[in-house]
Amino acid sequence: MGFWNRFGAEDRTVCGVDWNALARISRKGDLLAQLKSYGMLFTPDDLEEMLVRYGKKLVHVKKEYATALLASARVQIVDGYHRMMIAELASVHAEVRLPKSWHGFVQSAAVQTSGKRLAELKYLIAAYTMYIAEEPAHPVGTPFPGGYTVELHEGVYYCPVRAAQSEVDETLCRFCPAVQSRERDLVLTREQREFVERGEKLENYFYNYHG
Repeated sequence: MGFWNRFGAEDRTVCGVDWNALARISRKGDLLAQLKSYGMLFTPDDLEEMLVRYGKKLVHVKKEYATALLASARVQIVDGYHRMMIAELASVHAEVRLPKSWHGFVQSAAVQTSGKRLAELKYLIAAYTMYIAEEPAHPVGTPFPGGYTVELHEGVYYCPVRAAQSEVDETLCRFCPAVQSRERDLVLTREQREFVERGEKLENYFYNYHG
């Protein structure tokens, strides 16, 4: 693919992202252009190394759960990078202003990635996912303890740990567009939830219909 830097950086520890410059960007189109420009500094080996390092953190996790987490991480990292590099925005979408949380995200990125090449790549991908695609950093289907997952339901992203993680500076969660999973999401199966919601919609329709 044409966007790959197949030769890599001369010094693999060098990080070149100017977060201060990114902080001055206010519109989606300008941000996407800069993300893609920085993305070209990284290589396939960088993506693979990110996955390898993540896998090492799961050595004491049950095999089935670790396999599911790795699959989700591959979507988050590899697919996220490719989507960022080939993304195009219609002119009307390119002019959309970034939310106020963008400045907090950039400040956090500058601190968390200082001197860390792969951490910068992680934050670049997350910036695309959350601020361009407007999706949660952890893709739909990402599993969490208890059998809960990140879900997309009727246009809204739900995360079972959104509230618990939102105050942790080291995570991306406090900038995530997902909302905390509802109580019913945590106690009912999907089939049970859909049954309850159909009943609520019918009740609402008959209660509010004045035709």
